[in-house]
Amino acid sequence: MQNKFWHGLLWGSLVGTFLGIVVSPMSKPRKKPIAERSVEAIKDGTRQIMRQARHTRKRLMKKL
Repeated sequence: MQNKFWHGLLWGSLVGTFLGIVVSPMSKPRKKPIAERSVEAIKDGTRQIMRQARHTRKRLMKKL
């Protein structure tokens, strides 16, 4: 009797874990694909980096 209990508990946990791995990504909302977001992110990031570089250059020129 005890052996069947542990056997069922083991298999139940394995099946539950497998179902959780398979079902949980399907239930989450999907984000935009990386390719669509990356163009805007790169443009904004480049603009911000260039702005910071200008400010840094101005600060350095004032110190010199």
